[in-house]
Amino acid sequence: MSNINEQPLAQPETPPPTAARPAPARSRWVVPLVVGAASLLVGAAAGSAVTAVVIGAAQRADAAAMAEAAEQAKSTFFSDAASQCNLDGVVEIADEGRTMIVDGEGEDFGSGDVSFSDLDCIIEAVGAPASVKELMYSTRSLDGRQSGEWDDISASWTYHPDDGLDTIFEIVE
Repeated sequence: MSNINEQPLAQPETPPPTAARPAPARSRWVVPLVVGAASLLVGAAAGSAVTAVVIGAAQRADAAAMAEAAEQAKSTFFSDAASQCNLDGVVEIADEGRTMIVDGEGEDFGSGDVSFSDLDCIIEAVGAPASVKELMYSTRSLDGRQSGEWDDISASWTYHPDDGLDTIFEIVE
């Protein structure tokens, strides 16, 4: 049924390759999206780093200011206590405010200028605990130099009825 002389059906010719085909519409936004996301991440990281540096510098400055204020408070602690007890010029403040020398009044004339009531005020003003205060007031002349510590303060004292209760308060580190 078929005819030998019949020509085979012609195949349509494939079109010749053309120049670059335009990219599909959905792939056009991928590169800007990736670049934008990367830029956002880099910006956030840089912003965080700058913020951390600024906060760290502020915290160091605050710490330095607090340390300076604490040091200033220590240097005026004993002179403030003397003022509170109306003993300015009566007790000796030495070592850039870190030492207070209290010359207690004894039975001998000229043995000291600080009475027991004034000494009691000083002991309270420097925040000595009751235990140290009791040790001070129960010291005998035979006991020699005694000492006690609390917070950042050290006290040492001697007692003799003729010389009174002589005390040295110091700020210790």
